[in-house]
Amino acid sequence: MRRVFVLAFTSLLALHGCGFRGAVAQELTKASTSSQDRDAALRSIPFDQMTPETRDKLWSVVNRPDIYRRLPVVSIECDPDLYLHMIRHPEVVVSIWHLMGITQVETERVAPYVVNAADGAGTRSRIELVYGTPKLHVFYGVGDYEGPLLKNRITGKCVMALQSDYYKGESGETLVQNRLDVFLTVDQRGIAMLAKTLHPLVGKAADHNFVETARFMGRLSKTAEENGRGVQQLAQQLDSVDAKTRKEFSDLAMLTHRRAIYRFQNASAAVAREASSIRIPFATQPTMARPSRLTNTP
Repeated sequence: MRRVFVLAFTSLLALHGCGFRGAVAQELTKASTSSQDRDAALRSIPFDQMTPETRDKLWSVVNRPDIYRRLPVVSIECDPDLYLHMIRHPEVVVSIWHLMGITQVETERVAPYVVNAADGAGTRSRIELVYGTPKLHVFYGVGDYEGPLLKNRITGKCVMALQSDYYKGESGETLVQNRLDVFLTVDQRGIAMLAKTLHPLVGKAADHNFVETARFMGRLSKTAEENGRGVQQLAQQLDSVDAKTRKEFSDLAMLTHRRAIYRFQNASAAVAREASSIRIPFATQPTMARPSRLTNTP
């Protein structure tokens, strides 16, 4: 049962959140279950821009959820285009985890905006991207668990709203601030009551997974900055990802690399310009009895 709720909480961004320690993921706020945050999350979902069918299925979850949680707001350094690609193609991240040997989760792209996932231990889910802009992604998920932890199969639904804000860092890098709101309902009433009881424990696991996965995304972007060719070679090994998505990821890795070089060159030029503008007073200039070469004074 715990797996069902963790899978729902972590959404596409933190699908069974496998961490990669070493990159910076700054927690800006703690998790929240307050009614104020829940109401604010509801207001952020653009129901008026959705079809009646989509509105109805989302509203059936968010109107009276068994569990609501806003996971910790996390800031990472990440190329914005590479970030969007990973959010919209979680199978890329999961496939990389497979190469690293750190997950048993399987994903399958079954439609342009739909991914099926299974953890190999009884949990299955189908997650659909129903609305997406660079700053807001709304997902609708249905899932079930059937395994040794419970006698009967349980089913549930969730709505996840991922808010992304972008800022420029001191060196021109992009900082992405992530906020994930999750609404969850369980079809079996008895299990729903138990879920509310276990929410504090399960919620902490989801928080951890979310932060660790954000850290992984930041580290992957940093690796692309430093070694674009290496990440391109990695992309060719993602056999479970379709060729088109693999190529897009490869191209974005090199774009991330080139952007980093451009930032570095601009920063170096700015430092050089600043240094050349400094004038040392005559009295403090070092004297050289026998200069090794003639130089033109600025």
